Amino acid sequence: MQNWKHRWHALKHFEQQFNPRGLVLLLILGMAVAVGYLLSLPQQMIQGGANRDLQTQIALQQERIRVLTESEAALEIDLQAERQSQTDTVAMMANLQGQVDRLNTELIFYRNIMAPEKSADGVVIHELAMEQIGDSDHYRYKLVLTQQKKRKGFSKGKVAISVKGSLKGRPVTYSLTDLGVEAKTLGFSFRYFQELEGAYRLPDNFVADQIQVRVSLSGKKKGGSTDQVYPFLELTGVGFEEETSTDNGEKT
Repeated sequence: MQNWKHRWHALKHFEQQFNPRGLVLLLILGMAVAVGYLLSLPQQMIQGGANRDLQTQIALQQERIRVLTESEAALEIDLQAERQSQTDTVAMMANLQGQVDRLNTELIFYRNIMAPEKSADGVVIHELAMEQIGDSDHYRYKLVLTQQKKRKGFSKGKVAISVKGSLKGRPVTYSLTDLGVEAKTLGFSFRYFQELEGAYRLPDNFVADQIQVRVSLSGKKKGGSTDQVYPFLELTGVGFEEETSTDNGEKT
C-alpha cells in the first residue's frame, strides 16, 4: 500500500514538472517562424531580381559613360586640329596678301618707269604707304617720289593727295590740306628721290574708299602732271571693316 502511494506522488510530481502548454506554445512559435519565412520568399525573390536589374542598368550606364568620354576626347582632338588648320590658313592668307601688296607696289613702280607718258616729265610715284594710328581716325602717310634716268636736274613741284569716300550716304572728297596737313609739306624738290610724310584725321562718320595722288611739276621745266588712285583698304587695311559697319547701320 505504501508502495502505490509512493508511485502516485512520483507521477504527480512528473506531471507538475512537464507542462504541455509550454510545448504547445513552442510549436506555435516555430510554425509562425516557418510560415513567415515561406511568405517572405517571393518578396526576397522579387527584391533579388530588382537588384540584379539595377546592377545591369548601372553597368550599362557606366559603359555608355565610357563610350561618351572616348567620343568627347576624339572630338576634342579633331577640334584642336581644326583650330590649328584655321590658324595656319589665316597665316598663309596674310602672307599671300603681303606678297600681293609687294607685287602691286613693284608693278606700279615698273609701270611708271616703262610708261613715261604716265609720269610728270620723268617724276614717278614710287610708293605710297598709310598707317592707322591706334584705333582712332588718325593716319600717317609716306609718299616716295623718284626720278627717271632721263632727268638729270632737280624736279620741283607739288603733290595733291585726296581722300574719296562717303559721308552719311553722300559722295565726298577731302584733300589732305582740308584734313589738317600744311600745304608746304606737300611740295617737293629733289634730284633722285624724296619722301613726303605727315598725318591727318578723317572726319567723323566719313567712310574712306580711295586715295588719289596727283604730282604736278612747276617752274621752267613744267611737264604736266600724273595721277594715281589707290584703294583705301589696300593702304590701311581698315576701309572694308568701316564700310561694312556703315552698311549694317552700326556707324551713325
